Amino acid sequence: MSEFLEMLASLEVPDLVLCAVAVIILDLFALAVILSANRESKLCRKRWKHVSADMSLCYNEHYYPLEADEILLGRHLSADIRFTDPSVSRYHAVLTVTNGVWSITDLNARSGTFVNDRRVHQSRLKAGDDIRLGSTTISFCKLPAEDAQGKGGRKHA
Repeated sequence: MSEFLEMLASLEVPDLVLCAVAVIILDLFALAVILSANRESKLCRKRWKHVSADMSLCYNEHYYPLEADEILLGRHLSADIRFTDPSVSRYHAVLTVTNGVWSITDLNARSGTFVNDRRVHQSRLKAGDDIRLGSTTISFCKLPAEDAQGKGGRKHA
């Protein structure tokens, strides 16, 4: 620390002013980057809200927001939405969204994937559809307004 202070003492006033100006410029650039990232984050959230159509899965009166363009459903620890029901396969089905249209694809689960009591390999989903994985039934529904600001992460059902 003393070496640093000695170096500062040896600098002339114009050098100190130049250093101060450089620090101020770097701080302004850092602030601009932070503000730009925040603006981009808000834009991305707005775009995602449009793409995802604010859909969720409802199970036992709990809502699980669909916060990615691909959601793995199953019993395995790596599943995005995990079920404890042993009739649900480890990798049971996957939900995907394209241009605001959600679909479900069965991953060759032994007990099958059903949409509104019809066995499907792949099916488009619409609000109000009931999805059955094994003996577990979940609803595909619009995310309630009060839950629309929820946090992401792995979900357990």
